[in-house]
Amino acid sequence: MLQQTQVSRVLDFYERFLSRFPDLKSLASAREGAVLAQWRGLGYYARARNLHKLARRVVREEAAVYGGVLPTSPRELRALPGVGAYTAGAVASFAYEQRAALVDTNVARVLKRCFAPALHPKRARDLARLWLIADAVLPRSGRAGWTHNQALMELGALVCTARVKHCGKCPVRTLCRSADGELG
Repeated sequence: MLQQTQVSRVLDFYERFLSRFPDLKSLASAREGAVLAQWRGLGYYARARNLHKLARRVVREEAAVYGGVLPTSPRELRALPGVGAYTAGAVASFAYEQRAALVDTNVARVLKRCFAPALHPKRARDLARLWLIADAVLPRSGRAGWTHNQALMELGALVCTARVKHCGKCPVRTLCRSADGELG
């Protein structure tokens, strides 16, 4: 639900959706119309359809493979409907404390400014390099990776923002190649 949608907008939908579909099994057994009805008003309905397809695949179609449980590795998650690199990394890191890199818009901005100011995240090859950097700076353990990933996301959302770099407040300023407006 949070893909391209702010948390404040998602909160009410999330609660309502989980009360109707508290687990993958209940979501998998629902008709698509019921899933879309619970999603109504949130937009981007392909997300609801993909989530429903994902639940059906995990619980029904490939139950022997998944045992009715969402996989924990980014590689396995990527094989599911609607799951891209970022979502796979986020689920593996935040839900399962797996060592998994993730790069969203905020993380890409922080990594670019800190380590590779010449890169342009909108270019595929540069974004691929930012993913490599994200993996390279990721701590070795999943638990530490969870904290690291959350910190990078928060840093990009609150300190190293798109509009203003608050370098004076930044905890990684001494490592940053773009600090104090030199590059940007």
